Amino acid sequence: MEYTPLTEWILKHGISQQTLELFVIITILATIISISRYIFGSKTYGIYAPIILAISYSYTGFRYGLAITFVVIATTLLSYSILKRIRMHYITRIAINYCLLSIALVIALLVINKYGLGLENMANIPSLAVISIAALSDFFIKQFVQKSFRSSIAILFNTMVIASIGWYVITRDIITAYTINNLWIIPLLIILNIVIGQFKGLRVKDLFRFSSILQDKENVAK
Repeated sequence: MEYTPLTEWILKHGISQQTLELFVIITILATIISISRYIFGSKTYGIYAPIILAISYSYTGFRYGLAITFVVIATTLLSYSILKRIRMHYITRIAINYCLLSIALVIALLVINKYGLGLENMANIPSLAVISIAALSDFFIKQFVQKSFRSSIAILFNTMVIASIGWYVITRDIITAYTINNLWIIPLLIILNIVIGQFKGLRVKDLFRFSSILQDKENVAK
């Protein structure tokens, strides 16, 4: 790959291509989350969880990442439904959840290794990516404690959708090649986020939610 002078200079002064790609990817993912939140109205587990999840999916592969996510969420729901009946401190409850989660992931990997289930190469997945997906459990429990089950599932779904979009964007070679050779994109994304930060209109979600009310107002105005 041919690099622009700026990119080539950066790569020759202590920063690897993979590190530079990750730095640029983070800015893109953060902006996608910003747009989804303030333009479309999709709530997620903050900005950290979708970024980590998207990057983890890029290392695990999308199909494998979703399988691990399913095990993590199912185990978290089961463990929380049991542990909430026992009086204990919050952190100890989380610690036990991670213990149970580790057991569940080991069992899941053993089952997949034995029966395949369409995930035959699971053993080759980087362990750090699996751990990063497992961290989603903490975000889910915090949301589940504060909100209803329905709300927690809705936010989880939004987080996974945004992470999936992020995964798709960052796994396109043409996009990563273009961005590291056009680092002016980062200042552009800063300006874009400043504009988004000033947005005070109705989000896309609200337009659908209040469409009937808006239509009634238009009819009255006529």
